[in-house]
Amino acid sequence: MVIKLEQSKTIVGYARVSSREQAVDSHALEQQIARLKGAGATEIFQDIQSGSRDNRPALKELMKSISEGNIDEVIITRIDRIARSLPKLRECIEIFVNIGVNLRVLDQAIDLTTSQGKLMVNLLGSLAEWETDLLSERVRHGKKYRRDKQAASESYPWGYKTISDKYQLNESQFLCLISNRPSNYRELYHETDVTKLNALTVKEIARDCIDIFFHAKAATRALKSIFQKYGLAKINYRRNGTDGKFHWTVTGFTLWLSNPVLCGHTAYLQRINLGKGKRKKNQRENWEFVYNTHPEHRLITDEEALEIQQILKFNSKKGPITNSELNGTNSYREYAYQSGLVFCAECSSKCITKSAKRKHGGKYYYFACRYARMGCINLKSTRKQNIEDALIKTLVQRSQALTSESEQSPIPQEKSEKLKELESRLDALEKIQGFDPDLENLKEKIRQQIVEEINPFISDSIMNKSTEEIIRAGNNLAIWHTLSPDDKVKIFQQIVYRITVQNGQVKEVALKI
Repeated sequence: MVIKLEQSKTIVGYARVSSREQAVDSHALEQQIARLKGAGATEIFQDIQSGSRDNRPALKELMKSISEGNIDEVIITRIDRIARSLPKLRECIEIFVNIGVNLRVLDQAIDLTTSQGKLMVNLLGSLAEWETDLLSERVRHGKKYRRDKQAASESYPWGYKTISDKYQLNESQFLCLISNRPSNYRELYHETDVTKLNALTVKEIARDCIDIFFHAKAATRALKSIFQKYGLAKINYRRNGTDGKFHWTVTGFTLWLSNPVLCGHTAYLQRINLGKGKRKKNQRENWEFVYNTHPEHRLITDEEALEIQQILKFNSKKGPITNSELNGTNSYREYAYQSGLVFCAECSSKCITKSAKRKHGGKYYYFACRYARMGCINLKSTRKQNIEDALIKTLVQRSQALTSESEQSPIPQEKSEKLKELESRLDALEKIQGFDPDLENLKEKIRQQIVEEINPFISDSIMNKSTEEIIRAGNNLAIWHTLSPDDKVKIFQQIVYRITVQNGQVKEVALKI
């Protein structure tokens, strides 16, 4: 940014403050500009950025003007205003000397026209770089200290706050929906006690957003529902995680859902320092995790976190259905699970979906090679219903084969540890004499858990089953054909590796075992 004064002259000033420095003292930049004007500068170049950044816009504009020969002298208040690294400082000084531009530093009384001035510039530049390195080292030590004591990050996700360096769910009241307002809300217009307004807490809203995502099965559609429910409008300015604003972009929402803090864990080293004030996001597998740092303040379970990642992974390959296609209970199309699984047997490319009208109404849905008639000879499309029939047939055959192998094996198939524990608990309860309604309810609950453990298709417990356990349970056609579209997305994506098609037929179904 350039501030032009009365008229353009050859003596200019350069002022810089960091964003943190400006936040602490809002007059810091004004004071620098006033001193530069008092020293004779008629045009001021100013930046609000760290001195470790070499690509500051006003500095680049200043150096361009110097290179074009439009400036005779540059005034700065301190040497670290123009650069905090010695290489950048020397680069600027070399340009000044070669073009014949003088540099005046007010605080150090340096004049580049003298040999002593040139020496002092290099000495002070070295000190400025050393000071920057010391600051970076102190920051690194500070972060390591926080990691060693497992302290929460200064920036926390929506739904949380930090108290004594620990994450805690934020149970402060945030907003009151019109549908939840008390009957005497008009009498509370000037009320200072917000607890009388029947408002929702930050924690309750955060959990509700998660539930909405599970129902919508997609970040975009979930956000649309969230914004409509809570009356939110789009926010165009930049924000951070601690400013209390309740709004997400699609990317921000998916990152929030994937945040380990919501599962009761803490992750460090989420960003890599590239130097010169630049950072980039670190790969998740390189994060440093500390598990169960706040288990009593978790928003989602580990099973829900796994399901969230599976939904996001599936949607990254094939977007979910639109609102007009929702049928009330299912969020995905009938054959949505096939997206990303069907490949051409000729050229190995991923197939694309197509549709054609039936003679008596409705549509047929197909998969076809994306390069058909463009180099691939696999010209005939394969109907999605045929793909599903071949897949289910393969699954039943594989299930029966696994059962047969276990029956022929001399080593009996062992029960899972969880099943043994449930049966043991039920056996102990059965031995208790007398009738107690609460006891009978507990028995029934354990019986249901045993059934779910034996048959993974009955409930969401399937998320905890291995591929082999799921396939073993599907030993007849009826089990697979009665699955809903949402269940098929959840199950088939977990157990099917790929399906190859050729000339309208399924050539191979490859499972993950």
